[in-house]
Amino acid sequence: MKRATVLTLAVLAGLTASTAMGVAQAASQTPGDPCAVPESVYTVDGALPRAWERLKRGGALPILVLNSASSRPDTAYPALLEKELAARLPDRKVSVTVRNAPGATAQEMLPILNRELAASSASLLVWQVGTADAMRNIGPDSFGEALGRGIAAAQGRGADVILMDMQYSPQTSQLITFQPYLDYMEWVSQDSDVVHFPRFEMMRHWFEEGRVGFAPDSKEEKLQAYQFVHRCLGRILADTVSTMIDHAGSPAP
Repeated sequence: MKRATVLTLAVLAGLTASTAMGVAQAASQTPGDPCAVPESVYTVDGALPRAWERLKRGGALPILVLNSASSRPDTAYPALLEKELAARLPDRKVSVTVRNAPGATAQEMLPILNRELAASSASLLVWQVGTADAMRNIGPDSFGEALGRGIAAAQGRGADVILMDMQYSPQTSQLITFQPYLDYMEWVSQDSDVVHFPRFEMMRHWFEEGRVGFAPDSKEEKLQAYQFVHRCLGRILADTVSTMIDHAGSPAP
């Protein structure tokens, strides 16, 4: 996300401060912005201290995305996240590495998480988790224990953590009980110095506002829905990272 050029703290703070309005725009009901979500759905009030420390020393900001999907199309949110952050932080090397664990629960992801963090030296982990646990009805306590172990492992290796929860669709929500896992991620994020990125609630808001449909009749409509969701997720996530880096570099009031 940044080049090897060493920036002073003031310059770097200026770069990130220039994006601080991004989340406010994405998290408010800005007229004409289809990605906008209200503050009741998402606000950013944390920081990324580990990522900031590496940037402060003139380093890059490698990001590891660990998910339960099976591919990484160029139009998916990780690729868009990389592009957006590269534009926001042009003097740093931006890299987003994606590792897939198809159908894996949080517990089953732990060996992959440890291995990939060691290999990538990431200073930020975006952990997309919860879908398989809910589908397989894993006990919330077991799910939470696995989350705690993964978070501790990441932070122990010098990486900040963003927990991204599952996707929303009205059809799957009628068949699968997601709420206990959503609640646990929210609780863990408040107790473990991590960020809960509420993809589920964002997508539900877009659906209920009529901005996107999740039962399209044609391939073209499915593609349009996919592109809308990933474009918005990539942008809001990039705004989140930029703003939280800025928070970490700003003096405490």
